[in-house]
Amino acid sequence: MKNLKLLQGIVTSGVIVTTAAMGSFVTTVQAATFTLPIEAAAKATGVDVLRDRYGLDGSGITIGVISDSFATAKTFDASGNLDTYATNIANGYLPSGVNVLKDYTEPDAQDEGRAISQLIHAVAPGANLAFYTGTGGADSISQAIQALASAGADIIVDDIGLLPQNTPDTSSNLLDLEPPNGFINQAINANFNQGISYFTGAGNDFPNTPIYGHSNNPNALSVGAVYYGNTPSYSNRAFGVVVNQGELEPFSSEGNPGSLKPDVVAPDGLPISFNLGGGARPYDDPRFFSFFGTSISAPFTAAVAALLQQANPNATPTEIYNALRNTAYNPSPGFDSRRGFGLIRGDQAILALGVQPKPTTIPEPSAAPALLCVSVLIAGLLLKRNPQKSKALTLVHSGLMTQD
Repeated sequence: MKNLKLLQGIVTSGVIVTTAAMGSFVTTVQAATFTLPIEAAAKATGVDVLRDRYGLDGSGITIGVISDSFATAKTFDASGNLDTYATNIANGYLPSGVNVLKDYTEPDAQDEGRAISQLIHAVAPGANLAFYTGTGGADSISQAIQALASAGADIIVDDIGLLPQNTPDTSSNLLDLEPPNGFINQAINANFNQGISYFTGAGNDFPNTPIYGHSNNPNALSVGAVYYGNTPSYSNRAFGVVVNQGELEPFSSEGNPGSLKPDVVAPDGLPISFNLGGGARPYDDPRFFSFFGTSISAPFTAAVAALLQQANPNATPTEIYNALRNTAYNPSPGFDSRRGFGLIRGDQAILALGVQPKPTTIPEPSAAPALLCVSVLIAGLLLKRNPQKSKALTLVHSGLMTQD
């Protein structure tokens, strides 16, 4: 038994030495951690690969957000505590230094812009964030687009939809005109020509109204919604159906006949830290609430685009759009008026942009660790087969005696 313990000690030491000798040659891949529990959506869209294998976090990219408000509403977390931008920073849901160019301060503010920013930060934690309210009509959204571009935004995303241009008895400033008309489309086009990508929700109006307004702009990427929460399914009360993981949301708007909108679909049903609007559905993780709709699918896609832009800083908006469209997954081949070209796949889109992952191969081990392992095994066999000579063997190896 004593000899067996000696052998165990030798073998254990040998394994440790071998591992230590090889350790400096192994390229390790650190698994990404997310500030919100978005693992199901990240895996479905290849975000985990972009973060793990490519080491991308959006650093050097600025994402501009257009929504109702950022830090105005009185909101509460799942424990009933006040949830603010300051608490979001403390809990790691948002970075400090978000550039709030203009906020909306009226009593009906909901801070949907802060919720959007939380999801963007979860996907691309290294990206810079900027915000400008789009509340107020077409002029306000146009001003927001221009202001965010002037502030250095590489990517802009909105979740604001106005009314279709044929809506009766509506102020012209509240109509979302079809491209190329209108202030919103003009601002999108001007920034697109300067290399700024634009992402927008396809809308949550199905089956009542097809996609309309600036979401039909060919210079913007229009995004529909697919459920990818952290539970296998949920019941959509408004439509009376059960929506399973990976299934198209029944409310996600359909494109017009002959158009190629929406471009793609992306996850919704994602977690945020506060009860948005006071009626948010609880998330599978009791610390969070669920955010549904194309209002979150578009920002998720914009955050993925930030990872792609970081990987290939020279990529144009057209190249990023095409990479996302051409590599998207669609159950039926080709374009679909509700799914577009399919679910975005960031891990495939990055290959379409010509970026390869970092190598993670392990080279052949050196001879020294291999010889050590062989010596350990030989010593063990000798001890087992001839325990009477173990003491002599020990003395020989220590140099205290010689063999005949």
